[in-house]
Amino acid sequence: ELMQVLIENSTNKGDVVLDPFMGSGSTGVACVNTGRRFIGMELDHGYFDIAQKRIEEAERAVLHG
Repeated sequence: ELMQVLIENSTNKGDVVLDPFMGSGSTGVACVNTGRRFIGMELDHGYFDIAQKRIEEAERAVLHG
């Protein structure tokens, strides 16, 4: 929830948000939930897989409301 508030207060819908240290994808999920585009980078494959799954789940939830 905190990341979503930060994204909403510092960007506009349609903006691109870059997260060079993506971790588990909280910023990406917040972007999906608030209508922002997202570019994330993560060196650790385990965290990347977690982030990818979380972001895809958020995208499905938005599409199927």
